Order: sequence, then structure tokens, then C-alpha cells
Amino acid sequence: MNMLFDILLQKPLPDPWLQGLLFTAFTLHLLFVLFTLGTAMLAIACMLRGHWGGSPRAVRLAVRIAGAFMSHKSLAVVLGVAPLLLIQVTYTIPFFTGVTLFAPYWLAVIGLLIVAFLFFDLLARRLEGHRISSLLLGIIGLLCLLIVPGIFVLILSVSEHPGSWLAIIDQGYRLQGPLLSHWLLRYLHVLGAALVFGAAFHYFFAAEDQEDRRSLLRWLTASTLLQILLGIMLYGLLPIRPAMLVNLCLFAGVAGCVLLLWYLFSMGGRADASLSLRTIVPMAVFILVAMLLVRQLIQNRTYLPFTAALQEKSRSHGREIGAFTRESLDRYQSKLAVVYDNGPTIYAQACAFCHGELADGAGPEAKNLAVPPENVAAVRTTAPYLHQILTQGVPGSAMPYFTFLDRHKLDALADYLNARYQTLGKPGPLPADIPAATLSQAEQVYAQACAPCHGQDGRGTPQSSGYRPPPPDFTAYGLTPQRSFEVISNGYPGTLMPGFGHLPEAVRWGLVRIVGGKRTP
Repeated sequence: MNMLFDILLQKPLPDPWLQGLLFTAFTLHLLFVLFTLGTAMLAIACMLRGHWGGSPRAVRLAVRIAGAFMSHKSLAVVLGVAPLLLIQVTYTIPFFTGVTLFAPYWLAVIGLLIVAFLFFDLLARRLEGHRISSLLLGIIGLLCLLIVPGIFVLILSVSEHPGSWLAIIDQGYRLQGPLLSHWLLRYLHVLGAALVFGAAFHYFFAAEDQEDRRSLLRWLTASTLLQILLGIMLYGLLPIRPAMLVNLCLFAGVAGCVLLLWYLFSMGGRADASLSLRTIVPMAVFILVAMLLVRQLIQNRTYLPFTAALQEKSRSHGREIGAFTRESLDRYQSKLAVVYDNGPTIYAQACAFCHGELADGAGPEAKNLAVPPENVAAVRTTAPYLHQILTQGVPGSAMPYFTFLDRHKLDALADYLNARYQTLGKPGPLPADIPAATLSQAEQVYAQACAPCHGQDGRGTPQSSGYRPPPPDFTAYGLTPQRSFEVISNGYPGTLMPGFGHLPEAVRWGLVRIVGGKRTP
């Protein structure tokens, strides 16, 4: 079971089978990745030698080497799907954490591969006819191609060091210290292996004569020696002393490299000697499998305990919430049985969590909203305008539209609000009379400060119709005098309605009378 989540997901196969499939698929994928990288590096190296060394032989060798690039890269890409899917299933959290920490680089792989493959395709077509342009295309394509394994090694290196994830974030998503050195040496190790396998392949399938074979033999010998040195350095950077099985696999791989070097040196000392395909292939495969087993065993030493800890944490969390499962299901079942055919039920289930049980705008979710829900108990509007609000919502606020309720249910909700809060009534009288002079001053304030948004007639303006939320239509919508005075004094948070608390209190009450007087029905 994959117990990394609250809902436990069934893995398609047991873990040992998944790890075996992952190892097999990754080995095949890596083999053709190494052929692809080695082919690209050797082709450009031969081109440079032919261009600056004036060697037509090197150019011809470059043409033959580059011709194999497309078949290698196609197999590398196709065979790469399986290990990518398997590692997502087998080591979900570590792998996706590494991808997330360096997501921009991961996404850049797409563009880099497109440019690299396109340029190398053009290179293979025009290599002999346009040397300078072909060389530039090849160098650019090679640089793009070489970045890709660096990104893959980066993701794998980070996923294998969960203890460094927080440090990577604190360092601005950069590698530093031993982890940076580990990544660099591991990346160079991949490039060295690419030269080994690329040179071995083209020794048998691209070289035409003894001179070509001697050139590729030098590449094969030097890169094998480099692999041994880089492997020793990587071993020294391991944070934990390897287990005996790891050391045995590592010793087997190093012994294979030494045996291969001895064989290469013995062949290189004989002018007419040629390597044997039956000898090189078993040696190369043995070394590759041994080194990948070392890497797999080291990964498992990190991945398996980490995954086990995540699974135990998931079990513990499951036990904690398990006590509430029955209660939650009972509550859910009870809600399914609710009949939404009366105003009180509709308000309680669809409105109260924002507007509050007392319709005062103090529901449990009110504090989370940028535009606070209205105090429905203070609303005074018409039935058509209320129906418009319920069916269209209020743009720019959290007030949704309730088109899933039919007209009968909306009328039941409106009747309930009106019966309890007089929602469909008029704003009501002011607490005191407003002197004529004060009312005249309030009218001037309205014309200057309020009309640009609300309109002189209270229906809004073309400009304010685009506000989110827009101002209400005063001819059909109002508030109780006390609520209007509060909004005029303090404004309405989350909207463009400012507060006018600096005005004299009598003028603000005058504005309340002006706004309430625009109600027409």
C-alpha cells in the first residue's frame, strides 16, 4: 500500500518488483542516453579537430558518428518514459520534492531537448558542405544537450538528501558545500561514462580504418581512466559509510574498469590490433550494471527509511482522524436528508455561514472575506432587486448566484427574511429631524462627493458600473438609518466606498435622509 496520503492508494506491484523494474528500465534508458551524449561529444570533438587541424579524415569520422545520433536519441527518449513513471510510483515524495525545488530547470529540459535535437538533425544534414555553420550548430546543440543530464542528476541528488531540503530553500534554491561537490562529480561521472560507451560503440560501427580506431581507442582509454578517478572521489564524498553489499558491487565495478584498462592498453601497444566486440560488450555491461547497483543500493538506504517514516506518519494521522470519521459521515448523511423547500432551511444552509445566524454579517466565514458580507437584518430593498441579487450575485464580492434554487425557493427565502427582518420594507424614519440648512449642506456634499459614483438619481453612473463590487441602486436598495449612518461614517471595507467621518454628524444624518429618499417603490 502507498500510505503517503489520507486515502491509501494501492501500488500496482509489490515494492521489490517495482524496484527491479525501475532498475531494469533505468539501465536500458541510461545505456542509450550514454550513447547519445557520447555520440554528440565525439562528433563535435572530431569536427573541431578536422576544422582547426585540417584533417579531412576527422571530418569524415564526425559525419559517420553524427549520423547515429538520431537513432540513439529516439531510443533514449522512448526508453526514458518507463523509469520516469516507475520512480514517480516507487519514490513519490522524494522525487517530486526534488522536481518542485528546481521546477524551472525541470521545465527547461523540454526546450533544451528540442533545440539540441533540432540542431543535431541540421548538423547531420549539412556537416560536410558548410563546416563553419555546422560547427556552430553542433556546439550550440551540444551545450543544450549537456545541460539536460546535469538537471536530471540535480533532481536525483536532491531527492536522495531529504535532510538538505530546508537548507536548499534557505540558500535561495541553490546547492552549496558537499552537496554541490557531489552533484558536480556525479554529473562529470555521467559525461565520462558517455564517452566510454560512445567511443566503444563507434569504434566498432563508425571507424573505417586503423587510424579511426586508434583515435577512438584513445578516447575510450582516457575516459575509462577518468571514470575510475571520479568514482574514487564520489566514494569519498558519501555521507554514510556504505554497507558491505555496496562495497562489493563497487569493488566489482572498479575491477571491471581496471580489467578494461588493461585490455585497452594491451591492444593500444599493438599497431595492427583490434578490439573484440565479444570482449568489450560483456565488460561494458558488467561495469554499467555494477555501478548502477551501487547507486541503487545507496538510494535505497535513503529512500526506504524516509518512505517508511512517511507511511508511519500517515498511519498515525489516520488513527487521529479515525475517531471523527463516524461523526463526519453522520453529519454528511444528515445534510443529504435536508429538504431545501423553506426559507429558514435555505438561509441556514446557504447563507448563515457568511451572513450569520442572526443575519448581522458576522458568520463564521465573514472574517476571511475581503468584502465583508452585508448585515442582512439592516437591508431594506424590493422583491425584484433582492431576486436579482440572489440570482446574479454581487460581482467583486463573495456573494454568489443561487441559480440552483427555483423561483419558489427564492420567494420562500425572501418571505422568510422579510418576516423576520422586514427586508422588503422601507428604510424607516430618522431618529431626529434635519434642519433645512443642514440638509442643504448635505445635498451639496452628495452632489460633489457621492453623485460621481452613485449618480444624482441614486442609480449609479457609467463609470461606477464597472466597479467590483458596483454601488447599489438606491431607488430599489437601502439600509436602515442606523446602518446607513455607519456606512457613510466608516465606509465599506473592500469596496471603493470611503468613510466620511470627518463631516459633522448632522451632515452625515442629512446624507442618510438623502439616500433613503431616493427609494422609489
